[in-house]
Amino acid sequence: MKAYFFSSAISVLLILLIISGMIPGMASAADGENTDPVDPTNDLIIEDISCNPQNPEPGQAVTITITITNQGTGVSEPTDATCKIGKADPETIPVPKIDPETSLLVSFTWVPNKEGTVKITATVEGSKKTIKVLVAKKTSSNLTIESLSAVPENPKPDSEVTVNALVKNMGTETSEPTDLTYKIGKADPETIPVPKIDPEASSLVSFTWVPDKEGTVKITATVEDSKKTIKVLVAKKTSSNLTIKSLSTVPENPKPDSKVTVNALIKNVGTETSEPTYIIYTIGEVEQKEEVPSIEGGSETSVSHIWKTSDKEETVIIKASLENVEDSQKKISVVVAGEPLPDLIIEDIYPESSTQPEIGKPLNFILKIKNQGEATANSSIAKYSINGASGGEIPIPELSIGSSTNAGFSLTPEDEESISVTVLADSGWTVSESNENNNEFSKVIDINHTFPDLRIESISLNPDEPHPGENVTFTVTVNNIGSAALESSEIKYYINGTNENYAGVIPVPALAAGETKVGTFFWTPGNEGQIEVKTIVDAGSVISESDETNNELTKTATVSKETVSSGSGGGGSSGSSSSSAGDGSSGSSSSSAGSGSTSKEPVSNIDAKELSTRHIVSGYHAKFDFVENATCIINVEFDPKKTFKRTTTIVEVLKNKSVFVPELPPGRIYKHVNIWVGDNGAGLPASLKNGLIEFKVEKAWIEENNINQSLITLQWYDKGWQPLYTKKVREDKNYVYFKSETPGFSCFAITKYTADEENKPQARGQEKIKETSGILGDEEKTGIFEGNTGVGGVIKNPMGKAKILMAISLPLFLIFVEFFVLKKKI
Repeated sequence: MKAYFFSSAISVLLILLIISGMIPGMASAADGENTDPVDPTNDLIIEDISCNPQNPEPGQAVTITITITNQGTGVSEPTDATCKIGKADPETIPVPKIDPETSLLVSFTWVPNKEGTVKITATVEGSKKTIKVLVAKKTSSNLTIESLSAVPENPKPDSEVTVNALVKNMGTETSEPTDLTYKIGKADPETIPVPKIDPEASSLVSFTWVPDKEGTVKITATVEDSKKTIKVLVAKKTSSNLTIKSLSTVPENPKPDSKVTVNALIKNVGTETSEPTYIIYTIGEVEQKEEVPSIEGGSETSVSHIWKTSDKEETVIIKASLENVEDSQKKISVVVAGEPLPDLIIEDIYPESSTQPEIGKPLNFILKIKNQGEATANSSIAKYSINGASGGEIPIPELSIGSSTNAGFSLTPEDEESISVTVLADSGWTVSESNENNNEFSKVIDINHTFPDLRIESISLNPDEPHPGENVTFTVTVNNIGSAALESSEIKYYINGTNENYAGVIPVPALAAGETKVGTFFWTPGNEGQIEVKTIVDAGSVISESDETNNELTKTATVSKETVSSGSGGGGSSGSSSSSAGDGSSGSSSSSAGSGSTSKEPVSNIDAKELSTRHIVSGYHAKFDFVENATCIINVEFDPKKTFKRTTTIVEVLKNKSVFVPELPPGRIYKHVNIWVGDNGAGLPASLKNGLIEFKVEKAWIEENNINQSLITLQWYDKGWQPLYTKKVREDKNYVYFKSETPGFSCFAITKYTADEENKPQARGQEKIKETSGILGDEEKTGIFEGNTGVGGVIKNPMGKAKILMAISLPLFLIFVEFFVLKKKI
């Protein structure tokens, strides 16, 4: 009997263990039936490309490193990245599996074979990134154009002109053979060889040019980073133009009571032969005239005068001027002395740093001055000037015979291609010198001019094959390929279609050198046929660029009739616009406006627009951030019930109410907004739950209209305007930020709204949304969608159901076993 009882007890325990194992499994299966399957997906993008070393030499091994990030939700499969270097064939680089939200570095080696700028483009799946690498030999030679001149200076049309460029190597090593590039007027640039040049040596590089018409012609020569420009006047007939090029005495330092020859070199810089005239010499207080003969255009002649010095030591000022020629005066100071005198000369002026001088950056100069005379020179003052304008004074200490000293001064170059720095020693004539005419020294310093260079890289359309009446988004990619940044600019666009034209302007923000940015504009074609889209950046040539010829790009496309398909397509189909009663909402009448990534709102009614793209995967929270701040919408988020993968969400701020709503919402209106999610119904109530919209309202509008912030409400149109549960979340200096719960996405209005406004049942609808959704609580939450909630915010708890079932079935089972045992005993 006892054995039978224990056998029965063991059987009961085994059955209980089996049941207890089955019930959780049943609960798990039940829960699985009510939960969408997770469909993880990967999304590989190229975050960065780097080159080590950054500026390699030819023949040097370079490591190219590509940073690849998986921004998806699933582990990526092994794949390949491709990398194209210059014009070479693309290389393939294996990419292993990458976990979600993880980055991986893949590298390979490249050996450049020649100098130049090389474009490197890496691609993985649909992501692409490009960098440019400068390959150059590292030498310490430094070529600069010291001077640029034309012979003759003022040529006639159809006459041959020789242009001379004096190129100097300012570096410490012999330069390699290179090219000098010159550009004459609007002609295409040409090149001429520059031979090897030893350090501190110069080479004269010349080329010829035949002007074909009158006018002022700009000639620019460039070698390495040095540039120089001159302007040449081409004219058939010009008047003669005499000038005194130099004034000197023989001997330079005469003695008292001696004869001195004063020489004036006179040049006719015009193109016509000059008439005979006179040169007037003023020596001390005495004036003397000497005849100047006729001089052919471009020629020069020397006119002399004999002067007898007095019998005492003195300093005499000699002046010379041409009769009836303004601004032709030249003067020198001559020391008449029997004893040795000092003689100050300036040996050199050079920048303190070896770097190329740049516009707007302070530049320190070193002045090297020497006393080459036969007596000590007392302390004095030197003066410097920049392009003829007085700059400042430089104190010079006492200098013994043959000694030198260095002094410094600073200046900041302005917007010039080069500056002429001139220094005059003993500017106050306080030191009696054996030669008073060698105190001046001039040097031309080239300024490093860096310019931006705007280029429109591409124009794309979305959709790329539009239909009449379909809103088209045009995306323009603009790149600053120059060597300097720019503050801002604009792109003008022109659309020419069949019997229709449209034009507008897109602002372009600041662009750093090498930076690329994207701008968008919108248009709705009305007719079929081909359209031409023309874009011009900096159309008014407001910005000085290194290349003004690459600012324009044109693209053509075709507008054709839309073919009607019986398939389930976008959000505009009736099937996708309905939802079950369990979702808490009926089909949205506004969904017919198109919940797709291309809006049918007329472009004339769109005030601002912004797009955001990401993957939508069932079971994973989706959030679209609008980082450009082009509209009042900060972000939208929801829990998707279906998988749509890569989806674009469009936010449109409207000028007036949407064409898809028949009436204005109640209350004072701040903004009308359309929000379209995807093109397959991803934004419809049937496809999502726990929808949220964060938006901002200007404090100025709130204050001007004396509005209580608690009354600001987002309203959604769904067969009528429905106020949504709206909560203030934060504020800053200019805006107040709010979040609203929404069953779906289509047409909205940001308003001041109270339950006392007309259409009170809608206020009750708002309370209903408050009660059922429960996403935004009394306290602001950072993790809104924690846990697994069902429709209407009811928490699914399949294990709770299993426990209830177990609690009911277990006593019934024990009663049944007891009955069976008792029956056996009887």
